[in-house]
Amino acid sequence: MRWILVVMGIVGIALQLPTSAPAADGPLASHRIGNRDYQLYVPPGGSGRLPLVIALHGGGGNGAQLAKSAGLIDKAASEGFILALPEGSSRFGKLETWNAGGCCAYAMRKKVDDIGFIRALIDDLERTQPVDPKRVYVVGMSNGGMMTERVAIELGDRIAGAAVFVGALFGNEPRPVAAVPMLIVNAEKDEQVPVAGGTSTTGIVRRSQGMPYKPSRYAATFWATANRCTKGPTRSETSDYVRELWTGCAGGADVDFYIMKGAEHGWPGHGVGRPGVTRNTGKIDGTALMWDFFAARHR
Repeated sequence: MRWILVVMGIVGIALQLPTSAPAADGPLASHRIGNRDYQLYVPPGGSGRLPLVIALHGGGGNGAQLAKSAGLIDKAASEGFILALPEGSSRFGKLETWNAGGCCAYAMRKKVDDIGFIRALIDDLERTQPVDPKRVYVVGMSNGGMMTERVAIELGDRIAGAAVFVGALFGNEPRPVAAVPMLIVNAEKDEQVPVAGGTSTTGIVRRSQGMPYKPSRYAATFWATANRCTKGPTRSETSDYVRELWTGCAGGADVDFYIMKGAEHGWPGHGVGRPGVTRNTGKIDGTALMWDFFAARHR
């Protein structure tokens, strides 16, 4: 079976909805919806309907950068899913961010309609690509992870699961429109999105915030409550992580929460920060963990 993975940029507004040309097999192909851009990879060969995963890059990044650093194109090629990488918004065309409510920067201050952009992206890809509407997923890192939370809350009836890496909630979230299976992974030594919550200790990130972060575990309990989970959390621990799992949830929407020991801010197991800068992002392979979580779930 083939799948679709969509990786999103940081911020966006979707107005017009022109029909996109089918993506070419091979490398990333550029597309546009209204005034918003995204990249798309369609693996060669195969047939039938493919699941769609929407993934959002971190603040200051872009979709192609995330795809390369996290090995998403290789994963899409080996597993047979489509990879789409929408681009965020910024004042100067660089350092793109998402409007996740309490963060970040340009997109937050300008109240960019990223929910509208993501909804339009799903609609457009379901119309122009062989997307299985029962297998639409969203994943994001950092500011993209915060935006993933918003997507899950506001578009939960359109997606079959979400994965949030080093993201956070802010405590002002509305009731989710549907139960959504959630994979949430945070890093013990994260200075940009601290596990304890509050404000970033990194100056540029702190200045991008509009509200303090809630503690990492808050997001897990928020979703366990929203998903009406009846069992858990079941706690387990290894030398690499602490894990809490809530099960018995509405529609099978389990909540799987990890704190990676000794890890810093970044996509789990893929320690690329700024160009030329590496970080300890833990021993969990976030790309493999994400795919295993998504592949087991559908609406």
